[in-house]
Amino acid sequence: MNKSRGRRAGNPDTRAEILEVARDHFLSAGYAATSMRAIAADASVDVALLSYHFASKQGLFASAMELPVRPGDLIEHALDAPVEQWPGRILRTVLRVWDDPEVGPVLVQTVLATAAKQSGTGGFVEFLETELLGRVKGRLAGRDAEARATGVLMTIAGVLMTRYVLKVPTMANASPEEIVRIATPGIAIHLRGAQLRDPSI
Repeated sequence: MNKSRGRRAGNPDTRAEILEVARDHFLSAGYAATSMRAIAADASVDVALLSYHFASKQGLFASAMELPVRPGDLIEHALDAPVEQWPGRILRTVLRVWDDPEVGPVLVQTVLATAAKQSGTGGFVEFLETELLGRVKGRLAGRDAEARATGVLMTIAGVLMTRYVLKVPTMANASPEEIVRIATPGIAIHLRGAQLRDPSI
């Protein structure tokens, strides 16, 4: 039995301490390699307390990195349509979030912070791969589902980097609909002929 549950639950600073520990874990080890149990252990709380406060690992990551939105949830909503509509729906969802004057800068700072800490891709990229690629892959049927989902993510990641992080002028100054027109074919080619997974199976 974890004796720390009763000791820490009433502490008003417990949530803040959990977020501090979680942020350090995500930046140091990356999203995929970080576990809820490891965070709970370092924060000296029961792992159930993390689920109570944040519901899921994605929720904890969003809170720890001060993300005002959960990209995975937004993509899930965009995928509630025929697969032929996915390219435009995904791009418009991504652009709407990243173009937001309050949300976008936070997302960019998260990318830069994780990349700097990990000297490369950073935990945010792992997060995109685990949560977003996984959601697209989970909706597709067939043995090529992962390859198709990877192609979709590569195109989206390219848009994010060139428009918001590197700020390549032709991308940074383009309107959202211009970006959709330019990038939609790059996503659509990976989804051509794709079949959706039967949710009842």
